[in-house]
Amino acid sequence: MKILVTGGAGYLGCWVTYELLQKGHKVRIFDRMCFGFPEEADWLKNTDVEIIQGDIRHWQEFPDLFNEMDVVVHLAGLANDPTCALCPITAREVNVDSTIELARQSSQKGVKKFIFASTCAVYGKGIGDWLDEDSPTNPISTFSQTKREAEEKLQKLAHEKFSPIIARFSTLFGYSPRMRFDLAINQMVSTAKRQKRIEVRGGGNQWRPFLHVRDCARAISLMCEAQQNEIHNQIFNIGHNSLNKKIIDLAQEIASVVHGTEIDVVRDDEDLRTFRVQFQKFITQFHFQPEYTIQNALQEISDWLERYPHEDPFFDKYINVLQFKKLKKIPVQEGGEPTAPLFIPLAKPVMGRDEEETVIQAMRSGWLTSGHNIHAFEQNFASTVGASEGVAVSSCTAAIHLCLVEAGIKAGDEVITPPITWVSTINTLLNMGVKPVFVDVDPLTYNIDPQQIEEKITEKTKAIIPVDLAGHPCELDEIQKVADKYHLHLIEDAAHALGAMYRSRKIGSIAKRTCFSFYATKNITTIEGGMITLSDTEEAKYLRILATNGLTDTAWDRYGRSAFLRPQELITAGFKYAMSNISASIGMEQIKKLHSFNSVRQRLATRYFYSLSEIDEIILPTVKDYVQHAWHLFIIRINPQKVNKTRDEIAFMLRQENIGTGIHFYGVHLHPYVQQVCGVRPEDCPTATQISNEILSLPLHPLLTEENVQYIVDAIKKVIYYIRHH
Repeated sequence: MKILVTGGAGYLGCWVTYELLQKGHKVRIFDRMCFGFPEEADWLKNTDVEIIQGDIRHWQEFPDLFNEMDVVVHLAGLANDPTCALCPITAREVNVDSTIELARQSSQKGVKKFIFASTCAVYGKGIGDWLDEDSPTNPISTFSQTKREAEEKLQKLAHEKFSPIIARFSTLFGYSPRMRFDLAINQMVSTAKRQKRIEVRGGGNQWRPFLHVRDCARAISLMCEAQQNEIHNQIFNIGHNSLNKKIIDLAQEIASVVHGTEIDVVRDDEDLRTFRVQFQKFITQFHFQPEYTIQNALQEISDWLERYPHEDPFFDKYINVLQFKKLKKIPVQEGGEPTAPLFIPLAKPVMGRDEEETVIQAMRSGWLTSGHNIHAFEQNFASTVGASEGVAVSSCTAAIHLCLVEAGIKAGDEVITPPITWVSTINTLLNMGVKPVFVDVDPLTYNIDPQQIEEKITEKTKAIIPVDLAGHPCELDEIQKVADKYHLHLIEDAAHALGAMYRSRKIGSIAKRTCFSFYATKNITTIEGGMITLSDTEEAKYLRILATNGLTDTAWDRYGRSAFLRPQELITAGFKYAMSNISASIGMEQIKKLHSFNSVRQRLATRYFYSLSEIDEIILPTVKDYVQHAWHLFIIRINPQKVNKTRDEIAFMLRQENIGTGIHFYGVHLHPYVQQVCGVRPEDCPTATQISNEILSLPLHPLLTEENVQYIVDAIKKVIYYIRHH
């Protein structure tokens, strides 16, 4: 048979691989090798062994992993209580989620049997004197709880052609090419030999079943070779009745052989786990008898200690929890463990029951597109930002387009904008036949540099579209002076700046036309949507007409309960840019929470400043003292003078640490298409060109927890420390 063994180079896996090879099977090992390769394993050069180094959480990177496999023996996982207690989230991801994904893939790929390495620890504080497979489980620790959860989910995947088999192992002992000294017997023997003492925690009256690691490997090989129908979806306790021991009796047995050993019983560390297990089911069905005793293990471990007199059996690589702690300090690309146990996204919308209920109300009203929520949201939003009028539209791109059309911008005109902006602005201009003219950005705020605007103005220039990047307002007073001097329209792109202030004035109340975004990641969201704020009521009315196909009336005006029937009139060439009633209903709830959302963003940004301020390789954002930042984004720069890795390489390393990042933005003037149609060169905007390859946005949204931020900071420090020393 062809057998895939996950964790096949581990403590148990080394002997499982050996047993299977001895019986003539072909073995494919899938192992992370976080403890190193088992150099003492006899099978390392065996041609019937294929070794694939990888993490079961990332099996997708190995699409052929399950090909042609008859059986999967799934040993890989976070083993023992201390390791799992260190990070319960990771324990669940590894022991439950990854197990189920592997099983699903096995089933889809035609694997017949999936043997899962579980534990007798699922019995926890055993209910009854003797526990068999039908006894109730009572897992106490994270380790045993995750194993039990995986068991239950695995059994639900069984079908006629796919058989999960649950193997509840006893506590293992004995020598292995990948040695462990954090197992009870191995630890007792090594401390007795090296320190002449054995420490017994929890009083010592706890029952535990034990089994030599080689006997356990033999039991697995028996299950691999068993007829599928005989073990289909079965649970087996793996061990032997004679090897149930009280911890204190075990310590005394070892101390009687290693003369001069003292037993130190610690009673203030109560261990609630006690289970004496019945193994008759497996013994009977497989005629199983152990071949190795505790005395054998004592001799094996004594031989190992004599063979390596200068090796510390309590070093990291022999103790799972110590090795896991060590791996947390090592970058993933070097074989380490991710800083964050689960992926932390760059941005995430905050939606709750309030939004759900208002959407349901809008849906039940029958008014999905037009409706009363739109006007209410416009009024509420305008009031929030200190504007007289608000025009709700389908996106910020639509808002900018409408403002350009309303301002009379036409084909052949030129519009000034910074290159550090989202491409939709440039797309809009090009689709109108308008030429974007790029003005370089300020090296501190990354907003358009007002000092460079005048030199780019020609007789064809008709408007300026400055961007409040990341939520930091641009220099509106200076830009307005230039616009007034040359009679140019000013259309402020405040997609990032809802809640920001410039010289004590709210963004949305300063420029003649200000455009906001309610995209899913913005400070508030309507899923998709935008708003134009302005002070001129007649202009607002015209913008609404433009947004509703150039018609004088909306469907709500024509068919609402207060409407009266009249012919609709097309008065200008318009667009289908109106916001929907459902989106506006979400906006009504979101705008109520703007202050609290932005307060969290401010607090998180402050935390970043404190935590990252001493890292020379990072340039933190600049905030002018006369603005209130909206903190839509927290953009750092990678200092090329201090680090020998590119921004993209650092972003990739952070992604491996489960930290999402973004680039806001890669200069539009660097896109080959834009260079071709606009005739712009990288050297035309040198600051924007430079920062385009240095800026990196860190996660920032109201759902981030303090723990999340600490993970992010720790990941950055971990990556930077690694870069410094390599």
